Amino acid sequence: MLKKINLGLVALVLGFGLIATQSAFTTNRATTFWAYQPNQDNNLRDYSKYMHTSEPSAQCTDDNAPLPCVIEVPETVTTQSDLQAFLAGKTDNEILALSAQRTPEQ
Repeated sequence: MLKKINLGLVALVLGFGLIATQSAFTTNRATTFWAYQPNQDNNLRDYSKYMHTSEPSAQCTDDNAPLPCVIEVPETVTTQSDLQAFLAGKTDNEILALSAQRTPEQ
């Protein structure tokens, strides 16, 4: 009976070891950026109002205006159609939460 318990304990330790080694090699999720181009309607969910950019703009300000400057999205969102699918169903507040930087309303 003691051998059955030891075998179970060894299997449990190996299982935890496998989990620990797999999680040690996971990478952080990479992101990409889309710059919002404000216009008269200021529809934050209109994917065509965003331009793909390699990094946040230095011109963005950190005030709490109601518009995003640059939103940060998963790296897989690289085309306008990807962005359209990503923004589908999101509220303005959810989109604003993707942007740490805001631009004044125009």
